[in-house]
Amino acid sequence: MALVYDEIGAAVQKRISGSAASPTSPSSPSPPASDDLDRKFQLLRSVGEECQTEPELRELLARKKEFILYDGFEPSGRMHIAQGLFKAINVNKCTEAGGIFKFYVADWFGLMNDKMGGDLKKIQDTGMYFVHVWKSCGMKMENVRFVWTSQFIEENATEYWTKMLDISRVTSLVRVKRCCTIMGREEGNLTAAQILYPLMQCTDIFLLRADICQLGLDQRKVNMQAREYCSSVGIKHKPIILSHHMMMGLKAGQAKMSKSDPDSAVFMEDTPEDVRRKISNAACPRKKELRTSKQSELTGEVDGDGDGMVLNNPVIDYIRYLVLENAKGRGTISVDGHTYDEADSLESDFVAGRISEKGLKEACIEKLNGIMEGCRQHFAKDKEASDLVALVEQHKLSVQKEKDQDQVQKTPLRSLRIAEEGGESLGVVFAPRPGDLGVTAEAVLATLSRLVRAKQGRHAKLVLWCEDWSCIALDKMQGDLKAIGAYYGILADAVKALAKQAQVEFEVKVQSAEILRDPNMYWISVIDAGRRKRKGKMRGDEEPVIGLEEVAGHLPEGEALTESGQVVATLMHLADVVALCRGQASAAIYADSCMHKVHQLAKSYLEESFGGSTSHAGEVCIPNIDIAKARPPSLSLILGEGESIWNSKMKKSYCLEGDVENNPLMDLLCLLLKCELLDTGAKPLLEVRQKAEHGGAGTRAKRTCRGRLSLSLC
Repeated sequence: MALVYDEIGAAVQKRISGSAASPTSPSSPSPPASDDLDRKFQLLRSVGEECQTEPELRELLARKKEFILYDGFEPSGRMHIAQGLFKAINVNKCTEAGGIFKFYVADWFGLMNDKMGGDLKKIQDTGMYFVHVWKSCGMKMENVRFVWTSQFIEENATEYWTKMLDISRVTSLVRVKRCCTIMGREEGNLTAAQILYPLMQCTDIFLLRADICQLGLDQRKVNMQAREYCSSVGIKHKPIILSHHMMMGLKAGQAKMSKSDPDSAVFMEDTPEDVRRKISNAACPRKKELRTSKQSELTGEVDGDGDGMVLNNPVIDYIRYLVLENAKGRGTISVDGHTYDEADSLESDFVAGRISEKGLKEACIEKLNGIMEGCRQHFAKDKEASDLVALVEQHKLSVQKEKDQDQVQKTPLRSLRIAEEGGESLGVVFAPRPGDLGVTAEAVLATLSRLVRAKQGRHAKLVLWCEDWSCIALDKMQGDLKAIGAYYGILADAVKALAKQAQVEFEVKVQSAEILRDPNMYWISVIDAGRRKRKGKMRGDEEPVIGLEEVAGHLPEGEALTESGQVVATLMHLADVVALCRGQASAAIYADSCMHKVHQLAKSYLEESFGGSTSHAGEVCIPNIDIAKARPPSLSLILGEGESIWNSKMKKSYCLEGDVENNPLMDLLCLLLKCELLDTGAKPLLEVRQKAEHGGAGTRAKRTCRGRLSLSLC
């Protein structure tokens, strides 16, 4: 699936920004004058209620003439005044200070989350509507860029997804959970997919080359995660965090606005009557209160400022951030005969009773409607804008109509297509993941033994699946993709060389190569696996099919769930199995006991998600699982060491007479037997020599071995 939207990006710049050229990286710019640097610093600092850190911000301004800031949004059909007018005010400050502001338009995430019925075109139309709203608010577009995720992620798939996997590799699960709860999700209800969202948001920062993260305070923990990643991997210049204020909801007790509650905020399409009704009914207390835990969580503060007392008054909040500062500059407001050009004195007078609640609200209503009139006039007079808003309204109505009439189309099966459609039978062997020693003879023989076992299943096709990208998330070989690729390359070549003797034919498929054939579809399938829900035990409740408990319960024996990369790798495994089993009449997975649990999780997921009761029944077959019970040898015969070293290791290995259960040489012989390599008609692969004093004097290709043995590989 190619999600290409070139015309959108071009249209945004043509319609909104004119023909402004893309910024260029200046070569060795001369340091700005001290006064100019201070002016830029103060402009940017006024945007952020918090800055991590001020010295780094000053250093950035001295180092770079043009720098990049970013914020992201998911087109959802409505824009409240904080996302519209407040954002325009802050963006203008940032660009005046010399910044290039990148808006990350999350249309791909909207598609993934079934916004606008999962119709990408409708989602992108909504994104264009947002752009027009910002233009009408007075946002200066010359140094604003719009990046559409559907195109950006696909065009940068290798760099994007390997960066995400590397972030997951070094980020603990506890750390990511903290980001999830700040996004309004309770830890006990977390789906596995919700662990991916903070990791992807962190990745966005690096792929957009953002110098400054200019998001709300509610996103500070994700942005701090990006800074911690820099410390973990040795990146010198960390992204600076400039977190803007979170505007209050209009109802009492609402720490921030909510799109799901239309009366919690003024929205950019509201009529003058809507604005009057909402502000008139808004909470407007005079008494300060202790800072709530929610407010402290948003700001990252424990005790707040001073005595921790705050005035939770959304009307004054609107005046402070929207009226006295607007996209065209500073403003003033008159209340009960008093004129104010800053909010602190207005707040003090209101708390002291010197101005009335009615007067405060009337002044706020008048000012807001005056500011918003420009937006209303733009959509009334600009044909392109008016046509667009009509189209978005039409989209919203059609989506709602489908819901009301229970005609919502089922989401199509979203997964890679790895094998050819209509395949009769597929045998899949998952190659062993790399350990600490490199490629061992035991790993090669174990892989071949499973291929031989699969051959006996008389499948039409055999596949050796190499999980190179999953190994990054699991921190195999320190996440070095080149080393991981070399490991799988050597392993596959060694297995192929021996497979000729065993007369086994198979195809090697590397995970990353298959993913890159359709990366967007693959990662949608990964996230689908992690966010699918079932009816819960409580009536009307839902629970994740694959939650963190399921992931923890299906890890290899002895492993505990501590890293976010373990969650990512598990979801990738589920997506891999869906893709491999799609379009097949039957399939079987051949694995060792180490991977037994995660394969069982994949099978359970397929049965529940693609069984006979679902709309996708028959599109994905449910695989059988064949688990090798044999114990792997512990000789650590590393490929490339040479015959003498191997023979030395075998001679020194523990091999107590009569002990068959703890005998690495016996285990090696068993593997060779399973690989059908001892009776090839040619020179035997392995010789067993038994000294005369131990009851024998010969060389045998296979025998039940007891006593002291000397083995050599031929």
